[in-house]
Amino acid sequence: MRLMVGHILLVVILLGCNSAFAQGISFYNDYLGNIWVFDNGNTKQIDHLPPKSYGVGNSSFVYEDNSGGLKIYHNHFLHNASSFVSDYVVTDNLISFSMNTQLKVFDDGNLQTLCASVAKYWASDDVVVWYDDMQHLLMGYWNGNKYTLDDVLSSGSPSDVYIGENIAAFIDVNGNLNAFYLGEIEQIIYGKNLGAVAMGRDVIAYVDASTGSFHSFYRNEFVDLEDFVPTSFRCGDRMIAYVDASSYLKVFEDFQTRTISFDEPDFYEIADEIMVFGVQNYFKAYVNGKVYTLESYIPEKYFINNRSVAYLDQMGNLKYFDGTKTETISYEKVTDFELTGDAVRYAFGVKSESVYYEGKTYKND
Repeated sequence: MRLMVGHILLVVILLGCNSAFAQGISFYNDYLGNIWVFDNGNTKQIDHLPPKSYGVGNSSFVYEDNSGGLKIYHNHFLHNASSFVSDYVVTDNLISFSMNTQLKVFDDGNLQTLCASVAKYWASDDVVVWYDDMQHLLMGYWNGNKYTLDDVLSSGSPSDVYIGENIAAFIDVNGNLNAFYLGEIEQIIYGKNLGAVAMGRDVIAYVDASTGSFHSFYRNEFVDLEDFVPTSFRCGDRMIAYVDASSYLKVFEDFQTRTISFDEPDFYEIADEIMVFGVQNYFKAYVNGKVYTLESYIPEKYFINNRSVAYLDQMGNLKYFDGTKTETISYEKVTDFELTGDAVRYAFGVKSESVYYEGKTYKND
């Protein structure tokens, strides 16, 4: 999850995506400050003033314009979603935002009001969960429909809520941890026995503190992973990465556990279908069942998304790993860069910006 602070709080979640749209959405500003959207190799001007804040998903470019309105570029069309916005969350598939107490969601071109009196909400690629302050209900949204998750009238407020890309979990009024997944609710564990928990796509990983063991709710199945609590763990798309009690780096996916490294990693990070990690100062990636060595040093700055990695090498060159191979995007001195979908947007020189996508570079000149 990437956080950016502009005029308002903007949360950009670049996690899993099963969208039917191509994943080459980005933007750049030209020398006059005009906003040009990059849409899978095509560019067009959509505004003449820089955005106050923005977020990019796999299928949408969202921004707060100079007057405070919320605009969403999606499926080749610019939508005026709202004349003002209190806050918004941009994910790969959904855009959730509030206007004072109203909560709305933009889903594949359709704008829907979820709640007229929202106290708090959590949003991800395919799921939105919120607390309806008027009806005292914990509610969920998935696949165009609203669901009642829990009646919290007696407690007055919702308990802990956890959000993954297409799955959510919550502690109900009876103290149980439940999964909200594909429109159904499944009880996971008694809340007082719950230790650490992590969420991904189609997966919840959690520790049973009563037994000191490690488990998962994975694609509607309960799986026992380890008899001992791991040192740490993370979740991605149908994948759990963790460091076990012996300091081995392991990955669980497709109902199988693999040992990725017998050396304790210096770090590891997972997003979508890719994990990057460092072992003995080597920068490595794990994707699609394979381990790739990217560099013999750990870059200070990098971004991961879908199956890709963008980073600066030791010479300051901008590189891109597409899940199978690494190539150098730019030998210029890059001042800033980001990875949105499968597109790399980067800045160099004086007001020079480019977007790299599918082997081609698109410039703002």
